[in-house]
Amino acid sequence: MLILERTKEIAANVDQLLKLGVTKVLVNNLHPIGCTPSHTRTNNYTTCDIFGNLGASINNDNLKQVMTSKKNVYIIDVYTAFANIVDHAAGKGSELSKQFKRKLLPCCESLNSKGYCGQQNESSGELLYTVCNKSSKFFYWDDMHPTHAGWDVVIKQLEKPLREFVNQA
Repeated sequence: MLILERTKEIAANVDQLLKLGVTKVLVNNLHPIGCTPSHTRTNNYTTCDIFGNLGASINNDNLKQVMTSKKNVYIIDVYTAFANIVDHAAGKGSELSKQFKRKLLPCCESLNSKGYCGQQNESSGELLYTVCNKSSKFFYWDDMHPTHAGWDVVIKQLEKPLREFVNQA
């Protein structure tokens, strides 16, 4: 139910923007949440969590349904762009994914499963996280966010359809 409420709220906000005179609206769908390190940590960063991805897929399907009748609205398919990189076995996937050695592992990782990247011990200042040597070899920076290299391969996939939508009359 929460997903349906969320997508209806997005649709209402898009309607409001269009009524205000915005001529083109971009709305992104959800990425495969089950592939983020926060969800893959429990299996040693080896596979995506199907339930996390199912929730994102349901959200994205609902979003598509509420947006299909709207003109001048484009859904940015970040789900597919991310999945093309991270939702594959090691050594498999698109050409763009091959630069990442472990696609589900974060570059910056907390030493504690309930901790976070950048966390320090309050009294000693000791760092409670590790950082990889080459962030360009990692898709994810931390438990949720892609590295610059990660975003670069996502944008490479999205750039052409975005330009086509923005440039259409």
